[in-house]
Amino acid sequence: MGIEHRDVVVLGGGPAGSTFAAILKKYEPNLSVTVLEKARFPRYHIGESLIPALNPVLRDLGIYDDLGRAGFIRKMGITFVWGRDRTPWDADYLKLGDVRVHEGAEVLNVLGQDFSKLLRRPEERDETFNAFNVRRAEFDHMIMNRARDFGADVREGTRGRTIHKDEHGRVTGVDWEDDQGREGTIETSFVLDASGQGTRFTPGGRVFDPHMNNYAVYGYWSGAEWKILYRGTRDRTNVFICSVDKGWIWYIPVAQDLISVGVVTNTAHFKDALQNQDPESFYHETIQGCPEVRGLLSRATNRDDFIGGGKRIAVTRDWSSWAKSPTGPGWATAGDAAIFVDPILSSGVTLAMQSGHRAAYTYRTARARKDLPEDALWRAYADYIRGEAGSFLRLARYFYGNNRAAPSWWWEAQRLVNASGKLAVDDRQAFTMASAGFFPTLRAVTDDTVIPLVAGIAGLQGDVYNVFYEDGLPPPAELPKHAIEHLAPFRLALRTEPMASEGKPTGQLDVFYDLVSDDADFTHRTHAAPSKIAPVLGPVVEAMGRHHEVSTLLAEAPRLLPEGYASPEAIRAATLSVVRAAAKKGFVRLAPGASA
Repeated sequence: MGIEHRDVVVLGGGPAGSTFAAILKKYEPNLSVTVLEKARFPRYHIGESLIPALNPVLRDLGIYDDLGRAGFIRKMGITFVWGRDRTPWDADYLKLGDVRVHEGAEVLNVLGQDFSKLLRRPEERDETFNAFNVRRAEFDHMIMNRARDFGADVREGTRGRTIHKDEHGRVTGVDWEDDQGREGTIETSFVLDASGQGTRFTPGGRVFDPHMNNYAVYGYWSGAEWKILYRGTRDRTNVFICSVDKGWIWYIPVAQDLISVGVVTNTAHFKDALQNQDPESFYHETIQGCPEVRGLLSRATNRDDFIGGGKRIAVTRDWSSWAKSPTGPGWATAGDAAIFVDPILSSGVTLAMQSGHRAAYTYRTARARKDLPEDALWRAYADYIRGEAGSFLRLARYFYGNNRAAPSWWWEAQRLVNASGKLAVDDRQAFTMASAGFFPTLRAVTDDTVIPLVAGIAGLQGDVYNVFYEDGLPPPAELPKHAIEHLAPFRLALRTEPMASEGKPTGQLDVFYDLVSDDADFTHRTHAAPSKIAPVLGPVVEAMGRHHEVSTLLAEAPRLLPEGYASPEAIRAATLSVVRAAAKKGFVRLAPGASA
């Protein structure tokens, strides 16, 4: 079919790719966007449970209200039976209404709206306090059609075959072929790879988490009992999660008479079990060994007409992994192609659509802000998706760890959700927020919500801003007496947060510079404790990595900035603020007793 020309090509029309295409066309209708999807929709896919953090993206797409009309089941929370104590306990989304934010802090959702204000609006409460269990064939088709509605060229039965790059490694085009034997080339300056974990296009391969290597065996049942029933009608429920020996079971109503039931177990145990039985026997034996689930299915039928191919069960590998290089010149990844996290908290579809959404905002910002380095904007996108997924990954590791007591998960959730210390939540509320996907990002850009720590350097309004002032850290006058213990590597990098106008999304991002860590155990703290740091202070941030006492860093700092930029006293004051920002994020620990 020859050579075509498009502004953007998307590889994969699943939730991540279709969200990206739809949002891009919504805000930039004159862009030419083509989506290449190898399957023909609707098609079956696992991963039916959404979480409330996705609702703003659904609103931006304009399909939130369609989910209820489609007959999807409302998800009100999660009920757990875990470990030796078989007493059920809930993560109740309705309790999110009790969350309070300390004065002076503003918590953002993915559209740049203040989450804490949304909780107070009656018209937003229903959206905030529930999610949906969906049938993916219908749900994914809905998002794909939304991309079409906005004007994207969506080609089903068509796969990207090869990505072309120039001598500098920048994307220039894509070869494609379809299931009718046709083929062609699309010249483009940008490709979003949303083709899933098996992507062939991302350079450098993937990193696999050795502690999160599992298999899932699952099927669908009719005639089953519901574990949790609200108001006596089958239109809303909790997802049920129940631990078993060597794994856990999910129990998710996806229609009034259709339950998704899955068994998750570690790879070593699954392979051992298959020495003596097939996957279907393993599946049924595990269910029969769980009294909390066995009784619910005692009169139910394992369906053979939902997965496809006459199969009653299916098997998939749940190995948490992420792309070593999620972005590059003229391309980026989204969804599972970028990062995949274990399904214990049902984060998969939410992370996929959030990444596609943020990728669209990033692309638009790069087009609008030619004064900013494009590679830095896309690295900020990579930092964002690593931070969001990293919080889920860290909590999932806790589920599979040795300590299987619920209070320990609640405590870990407090560390993740309330790393800023700006939320008035107890540990159990924090876990509910985590299970709903709310890992709050405090606003850093808006002037009326930041506290200037340093002002007046070379006439600037302020070189370092931080939203925290009662943070328990040593006051500036005491800092030179402290040693610096490095806990995670960090750098000064461009960061972004969604821009809103009068509470409405704009499809673009605000931009600032902040301390960022690539360490997976610390990425969540980047967003929890935002700062604004002038890029001219980059050499000071770099020097901090080689100093072990605040006093020696202060001595060097005036020599690191351009001559005449500011007085030595002002530079040292700015340096102290950078030290405090790093400590608040948890990248360093300050210990008293160093020589001043």
